[in-house]
Amino acid sequence: MMTRRLPLIALVLITAFVTGTLLAQERAPSTAAALKRAVEIATLLENDPLNKNAKALRSDLLFFIIQAPDIRVHLCSGVLGDGKKIKGDYESIIFAQLTFSQAKFVIEHPDQAGDRNQESLAGVEGVLRTYKNIKLAKPKAKVELLEELLAKQQAGQLAEYVKTAAAAGCKG
Repeated sequence: MMTRRLPLIALVLITAFVTGTLLAQERAPSTAAALKRAVEIATLLENDPLNKNAKALRSDLLFFIIQAPDIRVHLCSGVLGDGKKIKGDYESIIFAQLTFSQAKFVIEHPDQAGDRNQESLAGVEGVLRTYKNIKLAKPKAKVELLEELLAKQQAGQLAEYVKTAAAAGCKG
């Protein structure tokens, strides 16, 4: 059932991105306070993904990223590997967090904003922090693909894996 929702999630994100891009052309650059708040929300969602306000915070952060004319995130779930393996109750949280953690990286490292490898790695690392915190709150939660990525991270192989996965699964 969640696999059927993945195309819907992708369609919503793409539509929002295109709409936001058109609207962002008319907006002034983000304020320092707005950028700081975006980083705070992304970090909170990594650390407490099941927070009672998480849904509203995700919505607010997604809207901000879409509207911000000076924040460009390269959307590609292929950096996680086979996204079809991520299903269940946490699917939408994981895919949203990939975008949020990438945006956080772009905001915190504007000098590296064009480095897709670093942006992708930051996104995957944010997803893994999020997943670890889901598992703390819900010990029975398990997503095999993310378990594999955690093992690669522990072995010091995550950066190379993300680079290869991005090259294979991401266009442009």
